[in-house]
Amino acid sequence: MLKKMKEKGHANTGEDVSQEHEKENFICPVCRRPLHEDNLVDIKSVVEDNLYFEGGVHIVGRTCLHCDFEHQFDKEEVTLNEPHKLVAVVNAEFDELGECVHFEIKEVLPG
Repeated sequence: MLKKMKEKGHANTGEDVSQEHEKENFICPVCRRPLHEDNLVDIKSVVEDNLYFEGGVHIVGRTCLHCDFEHQFDKEEVTLNEPHKLVAVVNAEFDELGECVHFEIKEVLPG
């Protein structure tokens, strides 16, 4: 099974939750190469850039998100010859105001 990665804190705290990606690694289920932070989804790309940007909907409580993304990079800024689609299964929790208070990638699946 893939290792877990947690990102905690409100989306608007200014806390750099992407630092958690440096501590834990996921292995790509397609090519078996490590996925590093440039490949993985994070609280900013999923919650702030997509959910909050659209507006009009407030998610409250716990939910499981399936986030499509592409394995593009082998190493930092080195593009793979054959990028491939993946899905990150994310456990997220939102408070009564719709602010994300928990974001954890549980596993990465082929897309």
